[in-house]
Amino acid sequence: MRRSRWAVLLAVLMAAALTLSACGKKTPVGEAMQNAWAASMKMKSYTFDGSFVIDELQLPSGDRGMALSYFDSLRDLSVSVRGAYVRDPLRMEMILKLKIPGDLAFTIEVPIILTADKMYARIPDIPLLPLGDAAGRFVEFDLAELAESTGEWLLPIDVETQRKLSVDMLNILMRHLDEEDYFRELKKDEVPGLPADLKADRYVRFGITQDNFESFIQALVDHIAPELIDLLLENEAYRSALMLTEDELRQAKDELAANDPDSLRNRLEELKDSLTIHELGITGAIQGDYMVYQAFKGKIEAAENGETTVVGFTFNIRYDNINRDVTFEHDIPSDAMSMEEFGQSLFSGFAF
Repeated sequence: MRRSRWAVLLAVLMAAALTLSACGKKTPVGEAMQNAWAASMKMKSYTFDGSFVIDELQLPSGDRGMALSYFDSLRDLSVSVRGAYVRDPLRMEMILKLKIPGDLAFTIEVPIILTADKMYARIPDIPLLPLGDAAGRFVEFDLAELAESTGEWLLPIDVETQRKLSVDMLNILMRHLDEEDYFRELKKDEVPGLPADLKADRYVRFGITQDNFESFIQALVDHIAPELIDLLLENEAYRSALMLTEDELRQAKDELAANDPDSLRNRLEELKDSLTIHELGITGAIQGDYMVYQAFKGKIEAAENGETTVVGFTFNIRYDNINRDVTFEHDIPSDAMSMEEFGQSLFSGFAF
């Protein structure tokens, strides 16, 4: 009897030790990112704040450079965004702020409000641009009417479908990428643009460089793209969300299947010769279950006919007040202009 009690006690102690060991084991980086993204898709409410910056812009000097010259005006463009989101009932407020550089520098702030079936955008008062009565007023857009009048290229937003689609696509992507090649754990001071007051449990990164670019494209063509196409073929709601037809998807699948491995390898070598991925990645800060900060950073160099184009950019965004009550800066406007009234105002503003 005594032996039996000691055996039971030993078994309990071993089970407890195994449980503690399992709890203390750190989730692999790739899995941690995947879990955080999936959880973030289920957030019921949050506020957000982000910015977009062109870090580097080098354009060719020849004819191709002239064709791209309008991008040069983006070199010092500053774009920031802030807002709030509630899932049920759906309401999102997004306030875009653009700082236009140059001799006539000015700032534009555009609030956009989205509900399940309406979108409201406030027309900015732009210097030297006659906008008539529309300047400073909200314009109401009926999403269903827009979809009907534009041949359904703009569809009413189904947030739940887009959330599920994002998670399913992410699962396919992660299933075919080796963690050691694409993911790594970071220290806090290695995260670009991290706000000083932001607290997180882990800092993780997914990145594509010139070293793993070929293996990424190979995985994309061999596994990721075919499985994504199958996913869309099996789900009509997903196809509608991306505005794709079955015929388009089946044609793409046939083209992938017809690829000759040697031909694909040659195209990859040509692409590697003309395209250099200095950096292309996502760095995230995870707090609890959620991704509370993300930085998308890239620098790509393309060479063609002896001319070089370099583009470097950074987009970062943080999320606060997750699943809490949030405050919107603007009420849903009751005196918004219709699309017809907006068109008439533009016409009168530009009339001479």
